[in-house]
Amino acid sequence: MEGMEQLDTVISFRDGGSGIARELQRAASRSQNSRSERNLLTAFRDIASWCDQFSLPKTISDIAKQLYRRSDEEKLLRGKPLDAVIAACIFIACRQAHVPRTFREICNLTHVSKKILGQCYKALEQAFNLSPGAIAASNQTSSTTGPENLLVRYCNHLDLPASVQSITSDIIVAARLHGIADGRSPVSIAGGAIYFTCHLLGKIKSLRDISSVAGVSEGTIRLVYRLYYAEKEKLVKQEWIDEGKAKLENLPFDSTK
Repeated sequence: MEGMEQLDTVISFRDGGSGIARELQRAASRSQNSRSERNLLTAFRDIASWCDQFSLPKTISDIAKQLYRRSDEEKLLRGKPLDAVIAACIFIACRQAHVPRTFREICNLTHVSKKILGQCYKALEQAFNLSPGAIAASNQTSSTTGPENLLVRYCNHLDLPASVQSITSDIIVAARLHGIADGRSPVSIAGGAIYFTCHLLGKIKSLRDISSVAGVSEGTIRLVYRLYYAEKEKLVKQEWIDEGKAKLENLPFDSTK
């Protein structure tokens, strides 16, 4: 039985000139192509579905599909899980289109481990001649993945009004100027700042909801909140209080360790 898988691809031409063997080989080739096309269509459907779940524009989906097709044709990631290959293609597509998505967010969306996703990304990085270090850069503040850039998506998912997003952004900028929560990841800062602002404005969202959207633990959000709370006078503009938008007394003291 060993080697049976070879029977559908290796067909002899010694058929007395009848042409039957050649037709059989053509049929086998069409069968192979058909399987390949079905696999490709399955991957394309998964890419479109994930991009839709992640509220990514169609351009990202199209780029990811092109990347996947090339990786499939060139057998760049043979043996790697399909989900991991797709996740790597979506991550690269986001970077190429300058759409802010962090490495952690892609992992949370696809449920692919960071280790496997990293392996797939590195292989594609070399094959596609991409700029190195994208994984490291994705976990640091940059023009495309800074906490302010994450607010639109997070606030939309949390069904928060534009005023919350605007004030949260101002608070993040003020915190950066004062060195508050320096060194924390963009997703942690965005999550903690939203939690802080929601309480400040009386538009409370639960830690669980914010944690789910931001993809960070409730403890991490609490940590950033406590750092902001300790310096609240530096972060909250007097005009917000005077206009009745914000109340410092709304901010709960969090003693959780």
